[in-house]
Amino acid sequence: MRTMFGLAMVGLLGGFSAQAARADHEGPHKGIVVEWGDEELHPEIVVDKAAGTVTVYVYGNHDDLHKKKLKAIDSKALTLVLKTTPATAIKLTPAPEKGDPAGLSTRFTGKHDVFTTDAKLEGTLSGKVGTKPYSGDVKQK
Repeated sequence: MRTMFGLAMVGLLGGFSAQAARADHEGPHKGIVVEWGDEELHPEIVVDKAAGTVTVYVYGNHDDLHKKKLKAIDSKALTLVLKTTPATAIKLTPAPEKGDPAGLSTRFTGKHDVFTTDAKLEGTLSGKVGTKPYSGDVKQK
């Protein structure tokens, strides 16, 4: 009985640490990875400090992220709201990659002075894919 309980606890704790590891992930472009839905989509936020821009690359599930497989989505724009004083909201518009299907995009871009600073990003990335809304926390280490 103790062995079964011990194995159950190891499995349970292993599951928690796997979730924590996913949340702290660095993306293929060395950016911040956000989880949308139940492992459905993984946007990666990449800042270009010199240009003052941000690019969000969209990946499918966790396996797609590891395989660097982008996923084209049906979205008119994404919104990055940063916890600054006052709060900063940046609209990210589609910037389709070559090969993205018409009307879909794997990449979204925006520009703001906040990206020229050394401040750590913290806030929320949200968007509507088709008719389904998504949102996820952003926290740069």
